[in-house]
Amino acid sequence: MKSPGSITAGDHLLDLKWNPEGTRLLVTPATGPVLVTDEAAALLEELPGHGMGNGSSAWFAGEPVTCGYDGKIHFGSREWKPGRGMIEHVRTSPDGSLLAAGQGKTLHIFDAAGSDEQSLRDLPTVVSDFAWNPKSPAEIATAGAGGAVLWRLGEKEPFARFDWGGASLQVRWSNDGRWLATADQTPSVHVYDIPKDTPLKMEGFESKVRALAFSTDGKRLATAGSPVVTVWPCASSKGPDGARPIQVDGSESEVQALDFSPVTGQLATGDGKGTLLVVTFEKGQFRRKRVRLDSGISTLAWHPSKPLMAVGHESGSVILLSLEA
Repeated sequence: MKSPGSITAGDHLLDLKWNPEGTRLLVTPATGPVLVTDEAAALLEELPGHGMGNGSSAWFAGEPVTCGYDGKIHFGSREWKPGRGMIEHVRTSPDGSLLAAGQGKTLHIFDAAGSDEQSLRDLPTVVSDFAWNPKSPAEIATAGAGGAVLWRLGEKEPFARFDWGGASLQVRWSNDGRWLATADQTPSVHVYDIPKDTPLKMEGFESKVRALAFSTDGKRLATAGSPVVTVWPCASSKGPDGARPIQVDGSESEVQALDFSPVTGQLATGDGKGTLLVVTFEKGQFRRKRVRLDSGISTLAWHPSKPLMAVGHESGSVILLSLEA
């Protein structure tokens, strides 16, 4: 693998986000300024951080969006402070028209003008995470105490609940709209077949699941709760139910980051000692390429239209790696 470039931020890398065109990359460290680079990791802009800590970042209406522990959202040259408490995540709707931000028991929903009339307020529990339905920009799932709750914007009551009796910390929605997956407070993952209203529970992880990701086609779900990544099949009518998952070994420590390429379908995984795996799936089997990098990998982001990935490290460095010959 060749490296077109690299850059170093001021702290542990928290998040990496390409813009939809793949021309700019948001580099978000845990604290300090957020960097904007080009495809070769050359610095284009330095954005102000959020005091004691940054949250994840996003692209919205062509502009970078950042958030953090100061309870503020920076959107281009604008600053919003919608309420009290830290903001850990911002995410853009699949059609690009709305921006969601979780803050306490509120899920703020903004349009590009800053209106938040569609926000979900006074929810029963704190929003630990949320995910848009890629098939419907008016639907969004929240995760927290009790599990996952599914909402349609403009409606006061949820249209579905998946309550397993414990807390869910992360939530992801498959691109085909069929599956919802949560990583939980216990070493478990819950997967919900939304059309069939069927919940499935996966247990046996060594620790809490640190990362989970659906493939772009929705046919695979990768989960990381140990040095071994478990990849569940989701293509059949039963999905993971009763199926034998693929176990991807080769990492030296607990895997902390996962991402599927929208171009090649390959899975990238990164562990706490700097081991990067690039996994190719073939007829129920897999082969992997293993690369040892300098420090622990905390986040990964594939380019939207090229076989190129950004790898973020605990040391604050970001390296771009190309799979092109």
